[in-house]
Amino acid sequence: MNQMNSIIKTYLPDKKFFRLILSIALPMMVQNTFTNLIGLVNNITVGRLGTEQLAGVAVANQLVSVYIMCVWGAMSGAEIFGAQFHGKKDMENLRNTFRFMLLVAVAVSAVSAAIFLFWGEPLVKLYIYSDAEGSDTALALREGTRYLRLLLVSFLPLGLNMGYTSILRVNDENLIPMYASVTGVLCSLAANFLLIPRIGILGAAAATIVSRFVEAAINIIWCHTHKERMPFLNGAFRHFRVPGGLAFQILRTGLPLTLNETVWQIGVATITQCYSVRGLSSVAAVNIASTIQFLTSVSVFALGAAVGVVMGNLLGAGDREGAERASRQLLGFSVVVGLLVSVLLTVLGPLVSFFYPNLSSEVHEIAKWLIWGEAFNAVLNSFYNAAYYIIRSGGKTVTTFIFDSGFIWGVSVTAALFIAYRTDIGIIPFYWIEKALDILKCIIVYLLVRKGSWIQILSGAEPEPTSL
Repeated sequence: MNQMNSIIKTYLPDKKFFRLILSIALPMMVQNTFTNLIGLVNNITVGRLGTEQLAGVAVANQLVSVYIMCVWGAMSGAEIFGAQFHGKKDMENLRNTFRFMLLVAVAVSAVSAAIFLFWGEPLVKLYIYSDAEGSDTALALREGTRYLRLLLVSFLPLGLNMGYTSILRVNDENLIPMYASVTGVLCSLAANFLLIPRIGILGAAAATIVSRFVEAAINIIWCHTHKERMPFLNGAFRHFRVPGGLAFQILRTGLPLTLNETVWQIGVATITQCYSVRGLSSVAAVNIASTIQFLTSVSVFALGAAVGVVMGNLLGAGDREGAERASRQLLGFSVVVGLLVSVLLTVLGPLVSFFYPNLSSEVHEIAKWLIWGEAFNAVLNSFYNAAYYIIRSGGKTVTTFIFDSGFIWGVSVTAALFIAYRTDIGIIPFYWIEKALDILKCIIVYLLVRKGSWIQILSGAEPEPTSL
C-alpha cells in the first residue's frame, strides 16, 4: 500500500496541482470541443451529399491543416517566451512578443493563401484515386478545389485569432477564447443547416468562414476593451517594431518549432495521401475517423497546452525542482486522460452508420475499424503530446524538431510509402500499422524527458535594444 501511495504521489498531481491544470485545460477543452464541432458538423452534413463530396472536402481540409500548423508552429516560439515573460511580470517584452505573433500571423496567412490560390487544384488531385466502386473522381476533384478556394477568405481572421488566443492563454485568460469558440460554432451550425442543402459544399465553406470571423472578432474586441487585465496591450500598436535581440531569440527558439510543425503536418498529409491510394472510400473513412478522433481528444490537446503554460511559468519563476516534479505528474496524468479517450473512441466506432447514413456500407465498416485504431493509439498520443510540450517548454526546440519531424519522415512516412506503393495491404491493417509505430516514439520521448536536459530558463536574458 505504501509503495502504491508513493507511485501515485510521484506520477499523479495532488489536488492543488490538479485544480491548477484543470483551470487552464478545462476552458481549452470546451473551446477545442466547439472548434472541432465545426469540422464534425461539416463532415456529417457534407457526408449526406455523397462519398465524392466528403472526400473532396476531406482533402481540402487536410491541406488547410498544413497552413494552420504552420501558423501555430510559427507562434510557438513566441508563446514559450510569452509564458516565461508572464511568469516574470515583464510587460514590455510581453508586448513585443504579442507584436511578433501578429506579424507572423499576417505573413504566413498571406503566403499560404497565395500558394493554395494558384496551386490548389494540383494539390487536391494528389489525393484523388478511383476505387473498386468506380467513384466519380472528377466530381471529388472539382468539389474539393471549389471548397478550398472559398476557404482562403478565412485565413487572415483565423491567423489573427490564433495570435490573440495564444496571448490570452499565456495571460491566464482562458475563458474568453472558450466563449468565442462556442459562439463561432453556434453561428457555423446555423449556417451549415441553412446553406449546405442549398449550395452544397460551398455552404460548408461559407459556414466555416462565418465562424472564423465571429470567433476572431470576439477575442480581439474583448482584449482591447479589457486592457486593465491585459496591460501589455497599452501602446501595443504605436508601432510594429520588435527589438532585434528579442526577435532573434524568438526566431532562434521558434524556427525549429515552425519547421517542425510545418514539416510534421506535411508528413501527416503525405501519410494521408498514401491512404488515399486505396480509393475514395478510404479517403472518406480516414476523414471520418480523424474528425471523430480530433473531437474526442480535445482533453489531450488541452492538457498539452496546459503543460506548456504551467511548465513555462515554473521555469520563468526559476523553479527547476518544481518543473521536474511537475513533469512526472503531468506524464502520469496524461496516461489516465488517454485511457478515457480510448474507451470513448471504442464506444463510438460502431455508431458511424448512424451519423453518416448516406455513405456506403464499405465506408461504414472501414471507418469503424479506423476509429478503433485511434482508440488503440489514444494513450500513446496523450503521453507523447504531454512529453512534447514538456521538452518544448524549456526551449529545447531543436531536439523536438529532430525527434518529431525526424520520426514521422524517417519511420511513419517511409513505412506508409512502402505499404501504399509496394504492397497490397488493405486500408485497415495499413492504418493500424501506422498507429502501432507510435510505441517506439513514446519510448524515445520518455527517455528524453527523464534525462532532464530540457530544463532551462529563457526569460532571464535581456534582449538587445536594436529593432527590426
